[in-house]
Amino acid sequence: MELHQLRYVIAVAREGSFTRAADSLFLAQPSLSVQVRKLEQELGASLFQRNGRGLVLTTAGEAFLEHAERALFEIDEARQQIEEVKGLRRGRVSLGVLPSIGARLLPDILASFHSRYPDIEVRLLEQDVSGEFEQMVHAGQLDLAMIRMPQTRTDLCARLLVREPMVVLVPPGHRLEGRSSAGLGELADERFVAMKAGTGLRDLMDQMCLRVGFTPRVPVETGQLTIVWGMVRAGIGISVLPRLAAGAESPTVRLVDDFAERRLGVVWRADQPLPPPAHTFLQLLLESASPHSIG
Repeated sequence: MELHQLRYVIAVAREGSFTRAADSLFLAQPSLSVQVRKLEQELGASLFQRNGRGLVLTTAGEAFLEHAERALFEIDEARQQIEEVKGLRRGRVSLGVLPSIGARLLPDILASFHSRYPDIEVRLLEQDVSGEFEQMVHAGQLDLAMIRMPQTRTDLCARLLVREPMVVLVPPGHRLEGRSSAGLGELADERFVAMKAGTGLRDLMDQMCLRVGFTPRVPVETGQLTIVWGMVRAGIGISVLPRLAAGAESPTVRLVDDFAERRLGVVWRADQPLPPPAHTFLQLLLESASPHSIG
């Protein structure tokens, strides 16, 4: 069954004549008749019968016409909506984002996007495990995800967005307060407040400490950055975080180790083009972020 056959049946029903329907469709009448007969053969029922005034729908034809009109209406609506998506007059972008990026890096970008494309919806999913985001992008559950680089899946496209330093959050009155920088090895005997094991920020801190020869002592761990900030402020311990995640609640000291940085990037599926809204958001993201260090 072809879409043009549905249109032909509707035209014949409207005009009550193959000849007039062919004229309205700018078709040769024999071609129109052949297509309607093919459709009737496929359906196993006659759609029209002759009476003294011309053609009328059979009972089967009346039932078919109702669904044909509805199908063409839905298809026309779908085409219109696709054109609106292509023209960025409607649509949705689904974006996975690490919490520290969502709070610090995204607000200005989202504001700019919404000012240009107010009818495009942006759905954010926040969590602190980049690997899960990569799987969700691969599965088509997310259009884009902002993750810690490098990505683990090689079947995703990726672009670097930002390189940011790691810093030490210290409580007021701490021995490092007032210093502009420190080496990670100086922290071996400290107590740490950290995110829960298995989260991206915790893995990053643990890996960097191991590189200089110690495992951080973590008497308090949590799933919330705001709790980390509060615990540090209360003097329970220090914390090591990327600049964007560190906040402004406690003094920070920049780490001088050459590997003490977090690289943030964006990933998307490599095997199919992004929908127009997601492609446009990606371009704005790449223009707004810069693969340079955040001080």
